[in-house]
Amino acid sequence: MARTDTIRLFDLLVNTENYRFDPVTGQKEAIDTMIVSQGEKLYVLADHIMKNGLNPNDKIQAVASSHDATKFIVLEGNRRVIALKLIENPELIDNARFSSLKKRFRKLQTEATRVINDVDCNVYDDPSEADVWIKLKHTGQGNGIGTVEWSAQQIRRFEERVEGKSSIAMQAINLLKSSPDVPETVKNALGTLKITNLDRLLDDPDVRTFLGVDNNNGVLQSDIEEKEVVKGLMQVASDLLNPDFTVKRIYTKDDRMDYLHAFPAAMRPGMKKAGKPWVFTKTGASSVKGQQSPKPNPKDRKHLIPRSCVLKIGNPKLNAIYYELQRADSYKFTNGCAVLFRVFVELSLDCYIDKHSPAKVTSGSKLITKVAEVANHMESKGFADKHVCKGIRNAVGNKNDLLGIETWHAYVHNARFSPTPQNLNITWDNMQTFIEKLWANI
Repeated sequence: MARTDTIRLFDLLVNTENYRFDPVTGQKEAIDTMIVSQGEKLYVLADHIMKNGLNPNDKIQAVASSHDATKFIVLEGNRRVIALKLIENPELIDNARFSSLKKRFRKLQTEATRVINDVDCNVYDDPSEADVWIKLKHTGQGNGIGTVEWSAQQIRRFEERVEGKSSIAMQAINLLKSSPDVPETVKNALGTLKITNLDRLLDDPDVRTFLGVDNNNGVLQSDIEEKEVVKGLMQVASDLLNPDFTVKRIYTKDDRMDYLHAFPAAMRPGMKKAGKPWVFTKTGASSVKGQQSPKPNPKDRKHLIPRSCVLKIGNPKLNAIYYELQRADSYKFTNGCAVLFRVFVELSLDCYIDKHSPAKVTSGSKLITKVAEVANHMESKGFADKHVCKGIRNAVGNKNDLLGIETWHAYVHNARFSPTPQNLNITWDNMQTFIEKLWANI
């Protein structure tokens, strides 16, 4: 049988036969062994106790000493008792290896806002009576007998409801749960989604750009139509819920880019702007209030083609060039990127010409003719907006424009003309939509 009793900290003896270690000979050795084993964790525990007190749901387990009627041996809770003893007397840490730990306990003692001299304990008549509960606490779930640990998603849900914190992954899950565009089968399965994988994806700015979302100081927001954002997130959730999905597919930056490249075309979010920006909430979407986070400046980008630009290119050589332009540092290899950029654009036009055979142009035509006629063809077929095509046609014919043909030629043929990485990035950004539409229709 166990009874609850309040025992002075001074009268609690550290267990010299603690199950964590081999038996030791005395109190000091037991404390030293715990310090060597736990180190910084003891300070973290002590600091938490000073801020919150001892856990009332997990009392210290003790038994009366058979050698001293005034003392009690700690059966469970030795770390907590030692942490309290070190707060009371930091000089118990006398190993030079842990001098910094001693300093931290000295500071904690000085700044302590509470003093714990008495400890509520469950006291057993026989130590064997406590063994069943000690085993239950430290040996896992035991098929449901022991404490069933929370999943990462359940931890996030607790933090959201109780502490007011919500991870961006949890915000995405909440949006999917509240959206009428998400099937009930997906909603019902979201509770089993491995949230750490979703965190890994949404922590990547290129993935967020692809999905049409932004992280504004821990709050997910978007200026894209909610339905489009939900579409992309629903595909991500479906992938992560697939039993065959492993973190290896998204572990590194390159893995995540490969994942985006394989994204089903029908599930890619359209970039149509919403009426006004909105944020993710527990119950769905709501309008953004206040100042928005600034958009990235293309002049600050180190890669010519941003990794958020996802193209499906069937031509192996051009696909390799595309990957190189997404990875090469245009500040370090400016001339190489400029020449490769021109090659990529012209060969992309050639692939379109081979596919559709528009009138008045062949792969042997001049570059300015290729651009103009491909733009005309894409506009006539409805592959691209007329404003996009008109802008491209006007720009390539203007010798003073960054997209001008003379500028393109100078990259290759003029030994005195050197491009700048900033101008290369701006040039790509001005024609990205055109290139995306072109490859979407090859």
